[in-house]
Amino acid sequence: MTTDAPTTGIFRLNMPPSLVSIAISRSAVRRVVTFRDADTESSFLVALTEIVANAIDEHARGGHGRPIVLEVRFGADDLVRVIDTGDGFSDQIAASVKPDHVSGDPEERGRGLALARALVPTIEFETSGAGSTVTLPVAGFGIVR
Repeated sequence: MTTDAPTTGIFRLNMPPSLVSIAISRSAVRRVVTFRDADTESSFLVALTEIVANAIDEHARGGHGRPIVLEVRFGADDLVRVIDTGDGFSDQIAASVKPDHVSGDPEERGRGLALARALVPTIEFETSGAGSTVTLPVAGFGIVR
């Protein structure tokens, strides 16, 4: 039996809240996404690195030992999500990831999030005291194969 309906799927990786998760996430995404070109691949992976590093930092500051989740969705919407159960962003950090605001203060936390926004303008941030979910749409960068 065949169908013309688009295939939609998802896979998740539970990663430790340690620096090795940066390499794991980059490797996993490189294996499943066909990027448009080397520049778009580099931009997307730098943004992903900043997001995973932030999740690791949140866990370290909060003393959380729970995994960081890398989620890749494919089909109707190709996207990559990083989900953590840290303490979430403060209001000040959340404001710094808005597209029209990048702080000039080098001591301010969250500058990597603003960098990620500059590299992937369609990035979405959701945060609460129970953690954060960052969604990086793959559209415009490539496709999940």
